Amino acid sequence: MTWEFTSPLTLLGEWRDRTDEAELHELLLLGFTVDLPFLEKTLIPTARALGARITVIGDAGQGLYDPVDVRMAGRSYFHGLAACRGSFHPKLALLIGAHEAVAAVGSGNPTMAGWGYNDELWTVLRGHETGAPEPFRELSRWLAALGGPVAVPHYATELLKEIATRLAEFPIASRPARVLHNLDTGLVDQLPAGPVEELHLYAPFIDQNGRALARIVERLAPSRVVLGVQERWSSYDGDAILEALAGSDAELRLLAEQRPRHGKLLEWRTGGRWTALTGSSNLTATALLDTVMNGGNCELGVLTEVPSPLLPEGTATSVTHLRGRRTVRPVEGRPGLLVLGALLTGAGLLQVTLAHPYDVDVAVEVSPDGSPGSWTRIGTVPAGRTAQEFAVPEFAGAVVRIVDPRAGGRTESPPVFVVHPARCARRQADENRPRLRHGYTEEEIFTDEELGRRFRYDLLRLSDLVAEHRTALPARSVAPSAQASAVHDRYAAYLDECERTIGRPLTLKLFGGAGAPDLALGPRWGLTADAAVDDDPDGPDGDAEDTGPGEIPPDRKREWRQWAIRAVDRTVPGGREPAPMMLRVLVARLFVQLLGHGVWELDDDTWRAPLARLAEGLAPRPEDDVPDEAVQHVTAVTAVCMGLLLGGASLTGGTLHDLLAARTWQAVKDRVSVAETDVVGDLLIPPRLAHANVLSRSGWERLLDLARSDDPVALITAELAADELILESDRGIYRVTGRFTNPVPVAARVATLLGRHLETVLVHAVTGDRWTLVAWRRPHLVVAGSRAMWPGWRVYRVPPSGTPESRLTGGEGPPRAGLVAGPVPLGRTPPPGALDVLELAGADPADLLRRLRDHGT
Repeated sequence: MTWEFTSPLTLLGEWRDRTDEAELHELLLLGFTVDLPFLEKTLIPTARALGARITVIGDAGQGLYDPVDVRMAGRSYFHGLAACRGSFHPKLALLIGAHEAVAAVGSGNPTMAGWGYNDELWTVLRGHETGAPEPFRELSRWLAALGGPVAVPHYATELLKEIATRLAEFPIASRPARVLHNLDTGLVDQLPAGPVEELHLYAPFIDQNGRALARIVERLAPSRVVLGVQERWSSYDGDAILEALAGSDAELRLLAEQRPRHGKLLEWRTGGRWTALTGSSNLTATALLDTVMNGGNCELGVLTEVPSPLLPEGTATSVTHLRGRRTVRPVEGRPGLLVLGALLTGAGLLQVTLAHPYDVDVAVEVSPDGSPGSWTRIGTVPAGRTAQEFAVPEFAGAVVRIVDPRAGGRTESPPVFVVHPARCARRQADENRPRLRHGYTEEEIFTDEELGRRFRYDLLRLSDLVAEHRTALPARSVAPSAQASAVHDRYAAYLDECERTIGRPLTLKLFGGAGAPDLALGPRWGLTADAAVDDDPDGPDGDAEDTGPGEIPPDRKREWRQWAIRAVDRTVPGGREPAPMMLRVLVARLFVQLLGHGVWELDDDTWRAPLARLAEGLAPRPEDDVPDEAVQHVTAVTAVCMGLLLGGASLTGGTLHDLLAARTWQAVKDRVSVAETDVVGDLLIPPRLAHANVLSRSGWERLLDLARSDDPVALITAELAADELILESDRGIYRVTGRFTNPVPVAARVATLLGRHLETVLVHAVTGDRWTLVAWRRPHLVVAGSRAMWPGWRVYRVPPSGTPESRLTGGEGPPRAGLVAGPVPLGRTPPPGALDVLELAGADPADLLRRLRDHGT
């Protein structure tokens, strides 16, 4: 201890004023009573500015604040409450950086009185990466074990364990002191046994039955006892003290009463050396004798040698001065209902933790700020349970309480604050990363001409800055506590990063937010969810007063088209590292919206190539580090892009659009197959505007069915169905029926399509009494037909660049190019080349011919 130290605020000030500007990684505060508004004025802003993750835990029944006065809990720091059978009473301030740590263990609660007005006692322990005192290891073990006998929220348990792990990493170089606690052993039983020469005692609260005093004297067997008391401000029963000290050489030291003396002290002298126990323990049985497991308080102290006595000077008198005096004040009972914490999970659920199970269902109420009349009931925690999750809209920092709904009066718990883990995480080294200059919404960037122009420029600027920033910072600097934290949900952290970069409104559009799918953000650009349900363009007209989006003017359409191409070039540049996933998926979403609102004319296909590039560029890479929940949304956008590319294109055709769609399909099919309808949201846009290019809900469902089919023929079947052709498999033969008159080109086309996936194919095209059989195994092509269609067997040899379709179509009658056998009448044995192909296809020629003639001769 040094005389300059007055409270943990001093330690924080020292860290702030360091010349090396070292970051603060962790700040942990434990106390009995906690004044959150006081901390938010004096400590939280400075600690956050230094980069710290802050955790504040107090006794569940002792909060000194009105929730309307608390602004940062859950938003800027972790807040939780603790409960045990006694009081949660330790006082600890722990600061951890990259290379050093400082711990203050003492008597002062994190309140204005405890850190400013009262006379407190603190012991400060300092450690460095080159060496730390043994109490660091003991403190680490206590923090790791605290969540067992003491009830705290699960997230608080994990935070304490992570902090304990970090503290244990400091190498131990000395043992100047010991950290004592009473989780499983009483504090007095851990003191060295007497006799001692002199014993000094002081605490603001002394057992009204004197049991703790008597046990201390018995343990240490002092020759002389000095008991310090503030005659008016200390809490004691004079007669009980006289009884406990009977038979001892005892002196009463009356201490000055200029201000309350709240320090706790038990010190003794042996062989001229003084040893002191300081910390949180009053001179009571629940603090010094009992364990937490057996119903005692939860206490923390430091046992160390001191150069001189810590008990202040005062007026010495006989302990008989206290005879008949009693200053014990009545203690208010603990609230009947206690809630320990509320956490917003990455899955969008509010996780509420109670101190212990109750024998009745307890109601859970939420308020945005704790003001009267603002509470809303969201559900109940069933009897016998200590935790429950609720699906509620997100508002980090909101207030939660539990209520006994039984008749006969209203009982409410002290409040807790909804914790958003990502917002409370320690500040990252790239906190000054590039970001959009404004929190744009989709509604305003498409309907406000000036904001739209500003956004287009801003996003291109951001893409350029991000590329430069990534070059300068190839890897994010992450504190050890943030790399593998069980508390910091990856999805919530990712959404927070997105919010800091592109703003909250656009983040919610992309990913829905953590627990806020229905959070209103003002006017909505696009169609309502109700309108999106019915996407039938031939359905009845909507309400004449429909307030849907208006068409974008032609000149702004041109600007958007030009910007979209540039945005794709910036976010998915060819041959260079792409932009972060949040920017790629944002550009893809906006691209889909622009198509849905007619920015491109129906005969303008210049959008296809950049959209295909975007779809392929949405594949998550390891460097993107995108959580699975976010990948679901990215996959849905990918599937919509693919669905739009399939509009007016064929996966089996030969046009440029067909080939582009087929190439993109091969790249994204596996991802499309796992897309989820629940997250596609408003990207299935009804075709309400002129020139709209959209993916309907039925088209979406067909797309997913196609992607999820393991049968390569399913794709061809779907393609043919669009041309009113029906493809069916019949014991090794693929039969095609439908509306056509000439079966030859149909059979040739289907054989070509199937031949891309199958080594040997038999295709039988039938219309009325006309039919054609095509057997294809490269390089041999076998053709057989009914009497009206190229009768007899023919065998062709097809060059590597050829296909059945290229060989059999485009001319009048059977081609002669490449003919190697035939024609041979159907009633005779097929040519040798035909027999070879049929054998490889597993078909018996005689049986095959009977089956063919069932459809005509």
